[in-house]
Amino acid sequence: MGERRTIWERVKGRFCYGRGLRLVRPRWRYLLSSRLEPISELVGVDRGQPIDRYFIERFMTENAERIRGAVLEVKDRDYTVKFGGSKVTRSEILDLNRENTAATIYGDIRDLKEIADDTFDCFILTQVLQYVDDLDAAVRESRRVIKPGGCLLVTVPTVGKLDGQEDNVEGHFWRLTEDSARYVFHRHFAADRVKVASWGNVLLGAGFLQGMCVEDMPRRAMEKFDARFTCGVMVRAVK
Repeated sequence: MGERRTIWERVKGRFCYGRGLRLVRPRWRYLLSSRLEPISELVGVDRGQPIDRYFIERFMTENAERIRGAVLEVKDRDYTVKFGGSKVTRSEILDLNRENTAATIYGDIRDLKEIADDTFDCFILTQVLQYVDDLDAAVRESRRVIKPGGCLLVTVPTVGKLDGQEDNVEGHFWRLTEDSARYVFHRHFAADRVKVASWGNVLLGAGFLQGMCVEDMPRRAMEKFDARFTCGVMVRAVK
């Protein structure tokens, strides 16, 4: 078991109906209908920007200076290119699935024997750890392959749709809070080298579960954080 393919990774880059679909299926009509199915089965990708990706990309922007030198990313190099740019001197893609022809390293994140100690300056690990049964092993191996002073950039969900077998997902094991993220990462990194943050509020949580997108949300919802209704967690850990 290692990295699993998410809905976002499957459909990003495809044509999205976006604004047109939001006009045909407005959020107010959905909320008033008391339907038991989500407004979008694709967590909002077909309507606009997924809510979780807004906060993930904001986290990457805040840590863009860390995405430099030799960079490892799971599944593709999208964030390496977007936020690292010319600062990146070596870009590698990790995947367990050998059908991913873009991958340059095939391996299981729980046991990255294909990668030597202290290899990378940055390891980008977004929305992956929830699919890994041995979370402790995954964090330990991720730390091992980054250089002293290197950085691990991690995002994990706290709430959200569970992908199924049709999404090439064999299992969901974790939904982390800030407290559980600190517990796991402090086992492998010095406490003062780990920074944990989160995003969410009750409106974002409800909208995200229903498949709404950023464009469906009022601006104030995107700017408000309420720890009682955390939706996702971000971790920056420096070796």
